[in-house]
Amino acid sequence: MKSFLFAIVAFVLCSTLVYAQSLSPKEIIKKIDDTERITSSKGSTRQIITTSSGQKRTLEMDYWSRDRNDKQLMLYTAPKRVEGDKILMLDEGNDIWFYTPKTDRVRHLASHARKQKVQGSDFSYEDMASGEIEKDYTYKLLGEEKVSDRDCYQFELIPTPSGPSYQKLILWADKEKFLTLRIDYYEADDILKRLTMSDIRNIDGHWTAMNMTMKNLQDGGETVMETIEIQFDIDIPDEIFTTRNLKKR
Repeated sequence: MKSFLFAIVAFVLCSTLVYAQSLSPKEIIKKIDDTERITSSKGSTRQIITTSSGQKRTLEMDYWSRDRNDKQLMLYTAPKRVEGDKILMLDEGNDIWFYTPKTDRVRHLASHARKQKVQGSDFSYEDMASGEIEKDYTYKLLGEEKVSDRDCYQFELIPTPSGPSYQKLILWADKEKFLTLRIDYYEADDILKRLTMSDIRNIDGHWTAMNMTMKNLQDGGETVMETIEIQFDIDIPDEIFTTRNLKKR
């Protein structure tokens, strides 16, 4: 009986290994996109920003996303200095609008503003946007490597004209969950920033990183984004993602 059970286990393990090895780079990228581009979600996060001089400040925000992250809305709830500020991202982050109650004005951000830091954090607007790897990059599978003791696929991503402004990205994605665990952002041969994902949980059937840390490797700054709560695959009215809605309180 023991030998029979061993044979079954060995068969399952071998079948899984053969399946993983048989995936083409295109199939792997599609699985990563399918894992990370969610139909809809809403939640709240805490951003802990540490400057290069060691000063810390904390921001909190609520957010909504729809249509596989094509539309995103962020509402800052704390501290008082940024309370009520809103960021609306449409067309996968190619169309960005900003509202602040201080001036009660809605402002459209120029395309070059996508590279700017969001509220002084180490995340730029284009980092916060969630595009589609297969559309926004040409990619090459570099091999496999462990990240946080997880076996990962390692990809080189070169942005297309519709992609971000970096020269290239190196991405590591979990081989089992097809979830990104780390990204290095490059300009020329220099690593500008490093994004790492941790506290991976299965929420509503979706593998989710509850903690994201963006480390600025040039000036030493760091921003930790902690998910406080999150829900997936919920009904969100389309009117939420309009410039008209930005002024509503």
